[in-house]
Amino acid sequence: MEIKIWADYVCPYSYMEETQLMEIIKQEGISDKVTLQFLSYQLDLNAPVIPTETMTQHFMDGHQYTAEQTQHLMTKITNMAARVGLHYKLATTPVCSTFDAHRLMKYAQASGYPQYTLIKLNFALFHANFIENLRLSDHSVLLSIAAKCGLDTSAVKDVLESDKYGELVKAQENEINQRQDFDLIPFMLFDKSTVLQGVISPESMKKALA
Repeated sequence: MEIKIWADYVCPYSYMEETQLMEIIKQEGISDKVTLQFLSYQLDLNAPVIPTETMTQHFMDGHQYTAEQTQHLMTKITNMAARVGLHYKLATTPVCSTFDAHRLMKYAQASGYPQYTLIKLNFALFHANFIENLRLSDHSVLLSIAAKCGLDTSAVKDVLESDKYGELVKAQENEINQRQDFDLIPFMLFDKSTVLQGVISPESMKKALA
């Protein structure tokens, strides 16, 4: 089975739903029967390279939430993540561009790294953002993540200092935007047929995997 996943590394729901998916695949004992393809979707194309606000400030200023509404939302999402074993530092997560993080993943995929390396890289990027509150637009952060995941850091450095794979990131975003059934990320496509998106129940995932 092939599962295509459009997501963004600054989407808290993407991290928790992908974590849930991996746990179910492990529980069902089908890890060797599933191929995951991580595809790009930037939630905010205008997010700055140098962050000027945290998630808390972003909702209060950008979405006009009150302090009370923002606190309620941060707590709600943090509690949801905790149910799948993730301990978010959501309120202090910096808001920044993920374009280069997506380009890093495209490089790793194009370079033929095995699936376990791509999975490790995918979750390392999420972890850096939501757990460590590191800036995913910082090349030194991305190089450190690449090294920990066993990637060729010299090649990664060359990619980050260029515009390589940028068009591929945009093409994948355009592909999903053109789908009539696209509404939310994460957007998961199981064997080109079953679509699950947004907040997904474990039961729905198990059914899609059956």
